Amino acid sequence: MSGPLAARVARASHLWRLAFAAALVGILVIALWPSGQGADWFPQADKLRHALAFIALWAIGRRAGLRPSWALALGLVAFGIGIEVAQSFTPDREPSAADVLADTLGIAAGRWLLGSP
Repeated sequence: MSGPLAARVARASHLWRLAFAAALVGILVIALWPSGQGADWFPQADKLRHALAFIALWAIGRRAGLRPSWALALGLVAFGIGIEVAQSFTPDREPSAADVLADTLGIAAGRWLLGSP
């Protein structure tokens, strides 16, 4: 592919990569932000939020052209583990293996829902 179409595709891929980086930073900030400790929507609602965040990361990462799929999935799992490790150093957050499981299930759901060529 060459010419104007190739330039548009390259620019779109670049923008999706920026969106992916912004999503990673945003999710990290939210994960480390002091929690309100108020009532949640329902028991274990935070697990749903984890899964949805990682479905979104999967979708943006795939749109950004991050391949191979296994490397994106492994990188996202490592990111989820890194969040939990970072939370262990914050005064009002607790690391949770269940959160990493929810992240991993979100990645799997994203792969299943959105495909992985």
